[in-house]
Amino acid sequence: MGTMATINIRTDLETKKEAEQLFEEFGLTMTSAINVFLKQVIREKRIPFEIGYENPNELTANVLKEAEEGKNLSPVYESIEEMIDSLHA
Repeated sequence: MGTMATINIRTDLETKKEAEQLFEEFGLTMTSAINVFLKQVIREKRIPFEIGYENPNELTANVLKEAEEGKNLSPVYESIEEMIDSLHA
């Protein structure tokens, strides 16, 4: 194992208590459960569950609409050199 780092997160007390109770039933601590999550994200290169929304706020709704219309999207580059050249343009 490499050098250890500390991550501080904030959550409401009820969420923390409920999560700790479930993790304990699974035989995990909060730290080990969060490490499992982080390692899974790294392994799969994605959030390992679906994140949905029902009622996006106005900003999110506008961004989603623009993305669907192909507006304000980042260009796709064939190489790092092409990307760097576009940054200097």
